[in-house]
Amino acid sequence: MTTESVEQRDKKGSRSVARRVFRYENATLGIILAAVIAGIAIATGGKSVAVRNMKMVLVETATMGICAIGQAFVILTGGIDLSVAGIAFGTSALGSAMMTTQEFQQILGYAAPVWQGIPAMLALGAALGAISGLVVSRVNVPGLIATLGVWQIAHGVGFFITGGFTLTRMVPSLKFFGQGFIPEGGFPVAGIIFIVVAVICYFVWHHTTYGQSVYASGGSPGAAYLSGVKVKNMQLSVYVISGVLAALGGLIRTARVMSVSYSSFDSLELQSIAAAVIGGMSLFGGKGTIVGVVLGALVIGVIRNGMAILGADPFLESTVLGVIVILAVGIDTWRRRGR
Repeated sequence: MTTESVEQRDKKGSRSVARRVFRYENATLGIILAAVIAGIAIATGGKSVAVRNMKMVLVETATMGICAIGQAFVILTGGIDLSVAGIAFGTSALGSAMMTTQEFQQILGYAAPVWQGIPAMLALGAALGAISGLVVSRVNVPGLIATLGVWQIAHGVGFFITGGFTLTRMVPSLKFFGQGFIPEGGFPVAGIIFIVVAVICYFVWHHTTYGQSVYASGGSPGAAYLSGVKVKNMQLSVYVISGVLAALGGLIRTARVMSVSYSSFDSLELQSIAAAVIGGMSLFGGKGTIVGVVLGALVIGVIRNGMAILGADPFLESTVLGVIVILAVGIDTWRRRGR
């Protein structure tokens, strides 16, 4: 065998391996994430890959990642949820006020402890999500319009409770969910919550009848209906899940900064959509994975953290995020045309 033929065989083998790797979107995303981490590490002189900073990246990404997983449920059915930031703000305002403000203490007769305030936040998130789901599934209003209306409702609830001011007197025990570590100085609690949510949702998507029904509802609603899937109920349920996870993400962000104001959740809906789309979720429905959404959230989290370390203009972050979303949607559209 000549040297030339050996080189040709090696090149063909390399191309074959590359094709197998890039055939899987999650593998591609993993490579992109590693490249982004390496590039920012070089740009920041290694500051971005310090253990302490990487933990903070995970904490800061937790809120966006959890909301992105909820968003992914909706996108999987071919919908969209623009109410995420509003729900996170409204539910955080309710829970925090129950546990801190004198007005709520007078109504309740006592200051609600964390174990009562948090369920109240999640319940309100579920209720707001149910409103979106009912309007979309029963009235046939496009998700874009329905969730925009719910965003306005949740936004109004938040401002009514806070009076337009920032709530700052948080109960000390709330700090555990946003600033705690297990064990002390170890893994961040916010990161643990993010991982647990991702694992549970991964199991639901890939190992339950419900998950397969959600996939079917987005991939081909007509065929799913003929197969016995209650498509309208699936649509309702995913908005409820998104509402609950938006409230959970709001809890973590509130516990992280120990205050409640709408600015803490600004652009959260765009970030959640971006993470889901970057993670391979198709805006046409019926396609995507939880692993991809988690990787997409981490890509955005690492980029935002790197820009902060480099002292980039905060307004530039929105521009970068917008460009990433357009590219991700464009790639998804291009792939669908190529099928």
